[in-house]
Amino acid sequence: MDTAIAIVGIGCRFAGCASLKAYWNAIMEQRSMFSVPGSDAEIPFGQSNLFARPYPARLGQLGELYACVPSMQNFPRQVNAGENQDLYFATQLAFDALTDASIRLHSREPIRGTVRLGYAPPFNASTINWLQHTFFLDQTIEIVRRFMPNAPEASLEEMKAKLKESLPEPNAASFLLGSGYRFVSWIARECSFSGAATILDAGMLSGGAAVMSAVEDLRLGHADVALAGAITPPIGRAYLEGLSGEVNFSTRSELHPFEHDPDGTIPGEGGAFFVLKRREDALKAHNKIYALIKSVQIGHNPEDDPSLILSNAIREAGASISSIGLIEADGSGIKEMEAREIEAIQRLWGPHRPGGPLVGIGSVKGNIGHTLRASMAASLAKAALALRHRVLPPQIAPNHPSDAIANLNSSAYLITEPRPWITGDSSNPRRAAVLASNFTPCNPVGVTSREGRSAAIILEEEPEDRI
Repeated sequence: MDTAIAIVGIGCRFAGCASLKAYWNAIMEQRSMFSVPGSDAEIPFGQSNLFARPYPARLGQLGELYACVPSMQNFPRQVNAGENQDLYFATQLAFDALTDASIRLHSREPIRGTVRLGYAPPFNASTINWLQHTFFLDQTIEIVRRFMPNAPEASLEEMKAKLKESLPEPNAASFLLGSGYRFVSWIARECSFSGAATILDAGMLSGGAAVMSAVEDLRLGHADVALAGAITPPIGRAYLEGLSGEVNFSTRSELHPFEHDPDGTIPGEGGAFFVLKRREDALKAHNKIYALIKSVQIGHNPEDDPSLILSNAIREAGASISSIGLIEADGSGIKEMEAREIEAIQRLWGPHRPGGPLVGIGSVKGNIGHTLRASMAASLAKAALALRHRVLPPQIAPNHPSDAIANLNSSAYLITEPRPWITGDSSNPRRAAVLASNFTPCNPVGVTSREGRSAAIILEEEPEDRI
């Protein structure tokens, strides 16, 4: 059996990109999609956060693209009252991907399919409402009681009642849909998928973990169709506060991966879903194929060196180092992480020699920001589109590239202008690698680590005579 897994459908939304086509256009036109957070984000710019670090000056925000119409997704009225917009957003991406793959929604016949989603429920209206009705409300009255020890108990009870009246009315739907496992089950039901539906949280590698599980579903025969994706919903102040204990944010208006002196990352929002099939099944169904997934590796990095993960993935794919023409890199804007990533790539490719292999690298984070748990999904979508279009897509060019990659001895080069991907034939197909790493902790209590986890996905083109 052909173990290659075909990507036959993609649905995505990222900052300024309402569709897969808009996403590709933004990449090819090298557009930066960052914007200043609105007042509703409640981010006190110009101040330091809890860890005495600056807030980011801009974010890769979804804005209105986060809004979906629940009634068009077959949700009943009582579910709409649940107020978990993540449910609608993820469902819309899944529906978009299935439509792109020409798979009928709401089929009467069950489909041997699974759903794997990288996601970690953040603070949302659903979860916060239940906390407000319970712990927060009781704590508020207790604080008032401490400051006003002589206040009549009846007055305090009246205050509590008034506060409760001001809160959104709770309901069972909002509680049940406050956690992700409920809405992946909903997606599976609405897609008529009969297999497993699970939430995975592997930090910044969550998209890769979802794809790995989906690939295993197909290779082991547990499914004939698999949905895999990851989402990062709108980022508020509370989430930024916690994240800032682990990573530095850039105070600049743009993010230029692999520049000489980066000052941190810029968070972004969004998500993507992929429809996967075994290649032989995709060919029988006459599906379009964006790219073939040859291998997925997630593992531990001794001394934070991701070269072992990448080399294992290349070996599992049955490929050679020299056959990789594109690396969609992590490129987070965090100086130490970028330096280690370049070192890992150069360790595998070695110094450049006349006639020796070169590999182009780039990072979509310069366009849409670091979309956190959805970042690997964003990178996978970009690399799959590059193979489909046979183009080496550009990243937003830094004013002063890192010396480690700009010197003539480097076998890796930054792709700062779109290039036709002219190499590749039936015996030497075009291949791309997608890399990602979890943040290396830099929290202010002094707990640091020189070890972490990375992921790599190896993609291969579908032969030209099939497209």
